[in-house]
Amino acid sequence: MNLTLAVKQYISKMIENSGPGMKVLLMDKETTSIVSVVYTQSEILQKEVYLFERIDSQNRDSMKHLKAICFLRPTKENVEHLIQELRKPKYSVYFIYFSNVISKSEIKALAEADEQEVVAEVQEFYGDFIAVNPHLFSLNLQGVARGRSWEPTMLSRCTQGLTSVLLALKKCPMIRYQLSSDMSKRLAETVKVSMTTTLPLTH
Repeated sequence: MNLTLAVKQYISKMIENSGPGMKVLLMDKETTSIVSVVYTQSEILQKEVYLFERIDSQNRDSMKHLKAICFLRPTKENVEHLIQELRKPKYSVYFIYFSNVISKSEIKALAEADEQEVVAEVQEFYGDFIAVNPHLFSLNLQGVARGRSWEPTMLSRCTQGLTSVLLALKKCPMIRYQLSSDMSKRLAETVKVSMTTTLPLTH
């Protein structure tokens, strides 16, 4: 049950899957933090990744000699950025990895945008958390509550993060929570539902 190792293995697998040659790692704000905590830039450079870019950057140059490894959270904004990227690709080929579950409709939208057939792979790798050390993770969230209730977007993000941790560790937990805490109860319920729907993905 080593969170740091789980994320490092995911990232190593992404890079290995792209094969030999010069690569760019295309990330968003959150996945940039996820990667930087477990890998130093010099370690990544040794794996032929020579450029680090943000998917939301408007000033990226076209570099057709590079392969793109995309590691992104499956948000609507990131999917839209990726659709725009695929319509006018800046790199020779794209290996796309989402840090959590992505919907079939969004996969279809990406496929329709890939008119130049530059996408080599699309996968879900469950690294949707920051591995602070082997036994501690963070989601880097602030303002999760509104009074004694969840901020809806934060409940969703916490559920996604916890589900990702469980999938990365291949664990199906017994969930316990403080009965007097409505927020704990709500989170426990949403994680249980999420695990029920996503566990088949790991088998």
